Amino acid sequence: MPDASSNNRKDLIDAVWRRVDALAILRPNFFRQTPFRLTMVFLCVYVFVAALVFGYIYLATSTESRAWGNVSVDARIKSLQDIDAREGHAAVVAKILGDDAVEWVFAKGAFDNSGQVLAQNGRARMEGRNLPDTVIREGLKQVSADNPIASINFFSLSPSDPNCCRFQGRVVRLDDNFYLYVAMDMSWADHGFQQEIKAVAGGGLLVVILGLFAGTLINQEVTRSVARVTSVLTQVQEGDLKARISVRDSGDEFDALSLRINQTLDRMEKTMGNLKYAGDAIAHDLRSPLSRLRTKLEVSLFEVEKDTAEAPQVARDALAKALEETDQLLRTFQTVFSMSRLQAQGQAPDQVLFSATELAEDMAELFEAVASDKGLEFESEIEKNVRAMGNRDFLAQALANLLDNAIKYTPVPGGVTLRMRHTSQREIEFSITDTGPGVPEKDRKRISERFVRLENSRTLPGVGLGLSMVEAVAVAHKGRLTVAEGPGEFDGQGPGLRTALVLPPV
Repeated sequence: MPDASSNNRKDLIDAVWRRVDALAILRPNFFRQTPFRLTMVFLCVYVFVAALVFGYIYLATSTESRAWGNVSVDARIKSLQDIDAREGHAAVVAKILGDDAVEWVFAKGAFDNSGQVLAQNGRARMEGRNLPDTVIREGLKQVSADNPIASINFFSLSPSDPNCCRFQGRVVRLDDNFYLYVAMDMSWADHGFQQEIKAVAGGGLLVVILGLFAGTLINQEVTRSVARVTSVLTQVQEGDLKARISVRDSGDEFDALSLRINQTLDRMEKTMGNLKYAGDAIAHDLRSPLSRLRTKLEVSLFEVEKDTAEAPQVARDALAKALEETDQLLRTFQTVFSMSRLQAQGQAPDQVLFSATELAEDMAELFEAVASDKGLEFESEIEKNVRAMGNRDFLAQALANLLDNAIKYTPVPGGVTLRMRHTSQREIEFSITDTGPGVPEKDRKRISERFVRLENSRTLPGVGLGLSMVEAVAVAHKGRLTVAEGPGEFDGQGPGLRTALVLPPV
């Protein structure tokens, strides 16, 4: 049984992760959001400028330390040269051997042209054989009668050794058999540079961490403000014209934007209300007279056909034509009403989980007979046990429009194929493919607009609302309508057309 301390640690870890998630760090789009990207740009600029400043300080300081080291070494060489000029080599050797602790930072020595050490001060002796061996070897190699002074920089031990010191010095030839060297320990400068680098690195890391934290807080605040706007716009897109953005009265840019959007939504709601009222009034005023007209035409046609001997054929044809046109007007009104209802609500009403397989099979059974009457081949490929979420009646009407169009515009001989399946993204796709004349690619975006009819379809009945209704149904179900070329030209027919009603996965 876990103890209380382990439970407390688990609760603490869970609380930390919840806080991190609340800051949106774990969300996939966090690093693509504008506030975070601006924070990163600021940090990059800061780091770049800081690197330039530190680089300049480092170069200036290192140059100054080298120059000061050279001046110090040159002063001591000059002092030894003066002693040699006044008192000879023995006085120089005595001076080096008697060097006191004040000169501890300098390693001094004298050697002959065979490399034999003649004298060393205490610091040179402490560094061991490596220092004089290195100095003597390099001095004899570089110094000559024509070049009596040489600069030498070397390490007393391996650079990886913590006791290693870096020396900067010179070798001077006083005569053919007497050489001097003076080298200054520059470890103090190197240590200072290392401390500067550590300080800059630590400070830079702290600045980056604090900058990221500040950027996360800024990003969270901006994201909240943007989320308020996008949430309301999503509600409006789904049909809720009364949704409004809450204003915090902070006086910032988001409040100004929220006020402007709310004013626009107020005007839009008022305009849409006026249009809906006008449309409803016009539709109500026209639908009733049209219904009465249809009833009178139907009664008149019935009365005329009762006595075929007296009724002229022209009168019967005229009444039948008028009745057909009235039916077309009523269907048009009904379609426009349905589309307006879907677009006003933003989503299909009364959505339930139903069998998409059964819907496709019912449509195939119904339109197979229609295609057969026209002399077309009809095929169906329907995936089993597929379920979809939506309004079955609206979807059935949309599929009927697609199948009716395919059969209407496909000449004999030809064929129509209905398919229903899951796509690779698990979407539910109802597709209808025909072998008709197809639709040019430049016109495919237009055919779903209201009352748009292409030139090759004007001789056939219709008003150009079929695909508009299908697209409205698709959008109301958060799906889409796609239009593409069919199977291509074959035996003088084609290229055909492929239309697909795609619904989101359940």
